[in-house]
Amino acid sequence: MVATLAVVLLLRGYQLLRTDADVGLSADEVLYLNKSARERAGSQSALMALSYKLVPKLRSALPRNAVRWLQQQVDMAGRPKGLDVDSVLAKFVMWGLVLTPIFVIGVLRGELLYIVLPVVIVGILPLAQLSGMARKRREAIDRDLPDFLDVLAVTVSAGLGFRSALSTVADRFGGAISDEITTVLHQITNGASVRSAFAAMRDRTRSEPVNEFVTAYLQAEELGAPLADTLNQIAADIRRGTAQRMRQRASKIEPRISLVMTMVLIPGALVILVGGMVLAMGADQLGGMFGG
Repeated sequence: MVATLAVVLLLRGYQLLRTDADVGLSADEVLYLNKSARERAGSQSALMALSYKLVPKLRSALPRNAVRWLQQQVDMAGRPKGLDVDSVLAKFVMWGLVLTPIFVIGVLRGELLYIVLPVVIVGILPLAQLSGMARKRREAIDRDLPDFLDVLAVTVSAGLGFRSALSTVADRFGGAISDEITTVLHQITNGASVRSAFAAMRDRTRSEPVNEFVTAYLQAEELGAPLADTLNQIAADIRRGTAQRMRQRASKIEPRISLVMTMVLIPGALVILVGGMVLAMGADQLGGMFGG
């Protein structure tokens, strides 16, 4: 019965996971709920719904600098699937609710491990997930930026203005770098200066190639250098810098691989050699035992 119930719950969970978030909502609710709210309404568990109810209290208790730092981390992650600060805080609350019994047991029994471990898990898991998304997004930007600049240089050479070329290439290119460029264009359209908009993109991504691109582009714009040649040069410099960083990473990994191989292979080789010597020295005795 337990196995059957587990299978039924698994199938039901999979069905709910694949079901559209709008199912079960009235037309008025769909009209007034935004995309992220619709996703939450359709896919939230009871525990997550309770966590979202406790988020305002947690947010008001946190210092402004902490909330601002979380917002920066969310921006670096690219806000995937409507991710925001409240979503991150809800995960803190959810893990806190799940691990509270372990914490209480640790306090009652006076065991330090059961007290410290839940606190560490609650603090690390949501931030680790957020950091992983930011790292993957930064790697995607670093990988796509040189190709994006090559296409942008060709588009500018065809006669389009820089902003029009940025918009066109961003629409056709796709990916995280296109999202960042689209954000920059929106900021410029809404009154931000070119320098401040590109500087904000550099701060959001925390990417070394983006930093090189923004610095070189702003310098070229101030000096009046040809834009297409500048973009080609920036792309070549970024590829050179990326290759140099890869070589440095490889040089740091090589000693680690040597250490692992030494720790794994040498003991195994010693076991084989010593075992062979023992077997060779005791061959007569072993033969006598087996009737040889």
